[in-house]
Amino acid sequence: MTGIESRLSDLQLKVYDQVRLAGWEGKTTDEIEATLALTHQSCSARVNELKNWKPEPLIERRGVTRKTRAGRPADVYVLAGLRAATERK
Repeated sequence: MTGIESRLSDLQLKVYDQVRLAGWEGKTTDEIEATLALTHQSCSARVNELKNWKPEPLIERRGVTRKTRAGRPADVYVLAGLRAATERK
């Protein structure tokens, strides 16, 4: 377990791991909710905590969206600083 992972709550860690394991494909809040069987309120709050983590965000928007189960567009999240192989220099 890394230093940051030891500072996360159990639920924060579960959400963080979902994003981490998804790699560049990332995860939407809706996808995380479905996988972990969480309420929208609980999952959304954990995503917001991770993207607003201080001193630096742990996850960030990838800049693309995917449809939710309801058919609405949702931001895709990846680990902060993660870039596609084609973007790396």
